[in-house]
Amino acid sequence: MFVKKQTSAFAASSAVESEVFQNSRIARAGDKCIQAAMYIRLTQHALMLLMMVGFMVLAFVSPIAAQQGGANLGGNSSNPINAFRTALDIGVWVLLGLGIGGIGWGIYNVMFGNAWQRQMIGGGAALGFAGIVALINDVINDTPPALPTY
Repeated sequence: MFVKKQTSAFAASSAVESEVFQNSRIARAGDKCIQAAMYIRLTQHALMLLMMVGFMVLAFVSPIAAQQGGANLGGNSSNPINAFRTALDIGVWVLLGLGIGGIGWGIYNVMFGNAWQRQMIGGGAALGFAGIVALINDVINDTPPALPTY
């Protein structure tokens, strides 16, 4: 009734009928993934050697490239990093506003007996994420926030 054909490396070593491979895209894709994994496994040592040589070249070239030119993060307004910093600052302020608005909306819904949990959780999450991003941004830019002394 079922005729087993050797259609792939996986089908040759298993009890899967060839009709499955003929009728199922997922089975064929899975078989291709298994074949790709076998080839990667066979060439694993050569790939590791190539990656190691690439990292060694990068380690030697990177310090030399760092010696050329001026500061990459300087105050030049044409520098793309300044646009990223501005976008990050705007994003933090937007998240702070959304967090405060979400918590306010949740409080409004509590007062009028509507569903409020998702607004409060979302507002708190937005405030927390904005605080974490602002703190990381300040630490990276060497402007840590001033902490109160007691």
